[in-house]
Amino acid sequence: RKGYFDEKSKKSNRRLTLYPKNLTHIFILIPALLFAVGCFAQEKTSFSGKIKDITGLSLVGANIVLYPANKNIPPSFAVSGKNGEFKVGISRNEQYTLNITFIGFEPVKESIVFTEMATTKDYVLQEALNELEEVVINYTPPIQIKKDTTTYQVDAFVNGKERKLGAVLKKLPGVSVNRDGEVFFKNKKVEAVLVENKTFFTGQPKMATKNIPADVVSEVQMIEDYNETPFLKEFENSDNLVMNIKLKEGKKNFLFGDIESGLGHKDRYRFHPSVFKYSPTTVHNFIGDINNTPSRSFTLSDYISMEGDKDVHGIMDAYNSPIGKFLQNTDYYKNNHYFGGYNFQYNPNEAHELRVFALGMLDRSSNQDVYSYTYQPSQATELRTNDLTNNNNVFYGKVKYKYTPDLYTVIKLDIALHRSDLGRDGSNISENNGGQRDYTALNNHLGERFSMNAMMDKWFSGSNVSTARLSFSNNNESYVNSWNSPFNIFSSSIPLSESDTYWVKDLGERKYSNLDLDLKHHYRPFRTNMISLGFNAKIQKSSLEGYAIQDMDQIQPMALDGFANDFSSLLTEINTSLTHKWYISKPFIIDFGVVFQNISWKDQNFLVDNMYADNNILPVAKMEWNFDEKKSLELSYNRSVTNPQPESRLSGRTISDFNRILEGNPLLEQPNTERALLSLSMLKTYGFSLYTKLGYRKHTRSIVQNIVSNGIDGEVSPYQLDHDLDSYDVSLRVKYNRKYWRASLENTYFFRNSISVFNGEERFNNSVNVNNDLRFSTTFEESPNVELDINNSFYRYSNPFFVNRTITTDIDLSGMYDYRDWKFEVSFFQNFYSNRSQSNSSYFNLIGAKVFYHKEDSPFELGLEVYNLGNNVSQISNQYNSMYFMEHRRRVFPRTLMVNLNYKL
Repeated sequence: RKGYFDEKSKKSNRRLTLYPKNLTHIFILIPALLFAVGCFAQEKTSFSGKIKDITGLSLVGANIVLYPANKNIPPSFAVSGKNGEFKVGISRNEQYTLNITFIGFEPVKESIVFTEMATTKDYVLQEALNELEEVVINYTPPIQIKKDTTTYQVDAFVNGKERKLGAVLKKLPGVSVNRDGEVFFKNKKVEAVLVENKTFFTGQPKMATKNIPADVVSEVQMIEDYNETPFLKEFENSDNLVMNIKLKEGKKNFLFGDIESGLGHKDRYRFHPSVFKYSPTTVHNFIGDINNTPSRSFTLSDYISMEGDKDVHGIMDAYNSPIGKFLQNTDYYKNNHYFGGYNFQYNPNEAHELRVFALGMLDRSSNQDVYSYTYQPSQATELRTNDLTNNNNVFYGKVKYKYTPDLYTVIKLDIALHRSDLGRDGSNISENNGGQRDYTALNNHLGERFSMNAMMDKWFSGSNVSTARLSFSNNNESYVNSWNSPFNIFSSSIPLSESDTYWVKDLGERKYSNLDLDLKHHYRPFRTNMISLGFNAKIQKSSLEGYAIQDMDQIQPMALDGFANDFSSLLTEINTSLTHKWYISKPFIIDFGVVFQNISWKDQNFLVDNMYADNNILPVAKMEWNFDEKKSLELSYNRSVTNPQPESRLSGRTISDFNRILEGNPLLEQPNTERALLSLSMLKTYGFSLYTKLGYRKHTRSIVQNIVSNGIDGEVSPYQLDHDLDSYDVSLRVKYNRKYWRASLENTYFFRNSISVFNGEERFNNSVNVNNDLRFSTTFEESPNVELDINNSFYRYSNPFFVNRTITTDIDLSGMYDYRDWKFEVSFFQNFYSNRSQSNSSYFNLIGAKVFYHKEDSPFELGLEVYNLGNNVSQISNQYNSMYFMEHRRRVFPRTLMVNLNYKL
């Protein structure tokens, strides 16, 4: 089992000592280079004026677009504002074609060369004459900005060779797409995707960017401050950014999509159909994926998006859930992946909308890993080798109904069912103190979750709006964790009887029920003032049963003393809120309020009962200063509290691993956090954009882990601190956009003071994380294009017993070139890893390439694809938690060569 890391792996461990310093120079020089490019580009000037009609009335909202004759210069555009005024930046001594359009008026078109440093000219538009026949204006500006919606006319930015929506979005000014298919606009992440104003599957951007064909897209709309209920937009704050895809006329009532298939050496295969059917009343979407390649159709970010959790606590719950932990496992070297998703939507009229979607996944994968542990505070070491097989089945289904009887009422109902069967088993070797011991481990988790939500939004008048939501969820889980070894490898705190074979099981059931009622009323007595009242009531019931046994050959299993839990809890929480939003002037907004919380819970642990009750006052405030549509300054503050999880309040113990025991703390209280954030953004479609944030957090009554250590054995229990802790974060992102290329540099800094508790003694520690990310990409029409991402990260953690300094650098480079009917793609990923504390360095790379041939007007496409061309074997990473420092070497997916045949419907 240890032999799979062969000589190739050993060669990859050659130490590198110069690259961090050299890369530091790169990160210093690149911003200087970008600044120089900006300074020595075409000499800039401005063009301004007013748009009026023949009566002298100012026209607000007219589109002004200037197309340069020089294709290396991006077009300039503006929208006339107050008094019909406009101002746009252009290049001096360059010829432009000016287009001015306004609905109901004749368009203006003229050729102009700007020779002065500043040019001012007013325009008078003539009303369109349509007495005899309708006047049709065929011209549409490539970019239109109307309030919070930015619309891109796709044909103005693409060349027709793009395959998927993601390739289209990369060519739109101000829009970026990362390798995971996530979409960003104005430095904000797109939360959901609509197609023809209808939610696309679960709304996840990745599903859209990697499956919707490029040639069916007519417009892309970026909608800021989106609210599903239109009349709530003026009353509720929303940071939601949604992307709406408009289809071409011929695709709105037509079947379209792709069927991708591939075969490779060593019996590799892939079959990936994506079929879409849109009509005025019905929508059908189907996406499937069957493969044994490195790719997965459903990832951790997809699961978090599907769950709908946007606050940090909800995301962490999803991240730490059994499904979340399974989806974090991307370290497999073998994979059999089966995925299918179907989405149906029916709109018989404007009043009714029915949506049904279901996702199913079966996943079989294998891992081979080597872990090097250094345990705290004993500094004992362990080398652990795992050879594991994973069997996982996941199903998620949802039905949503929306009823809109009139313009003032919206009623919504949704029901969801979520089932999972997650299993892992395999052989392991543990080496410590000069000894080597084999054992097998098995983990199995069954889960079923049912949820239901009923919502109603009501607009009573121009100044009164109310919302109501009632939610119920029920979650049942069962688990079995077992370890089997011919040796007694277990912690000495586990009371085992002597046996020829030591077989220990930890098993149990967990049940959670939640009922949540949320009521809000918004009152707007004046356009400049809004008062909101809120009431929220929660009831949470938890039941946890678990026990540990030693399974003896031909003898009744023996229960292990101290490892049984019979826990039940009832939590009630009432929140009453009052907020006031004050529009002092058009650019300045103050939003402040307070939440009054009453919280209580009662826990029953065997013969021990515990009660907790508290009242909290939670202020919240935000000030916004919007200089204009592209510049804003924001200062916010809030205080929040969290409830410790039921698992952490157990009185008994559970077995987490053969050498690790978890124990609860029934006396835990609510920790709270105060957060202050200052942010500044300055946006330009072309040119320099700036985004910066400065944040501070103060943590009170934080919950950390108390570690009782004996060699590699440890007992972990929650520990509530009396000390206040603080953390700081700073981020700065600079972007420079041109028509055919863009670059960005982002720097983030995070510092946190904390306390580690070892054997009941508190020890101060701190962590520092500095991350630098440089990106550069091109979107040339006829020339090859490149995408470059260089990420350099420094991490330092220190406590009285241990110091860890790690530097990692990732270089991700890809190139694309379209030549006639051929499409070429090549990718190169290089990772440098340096653990300065352990004097360990390594490097790792992945090389991939794709070649596709597609004859115009042919539905078929033929391609060749290779993954991990260099056939690298392993990659190293590390992590630290309160119990140990761990260095992880994983076996990576081997070289894969595929021949692809794709068919476009």
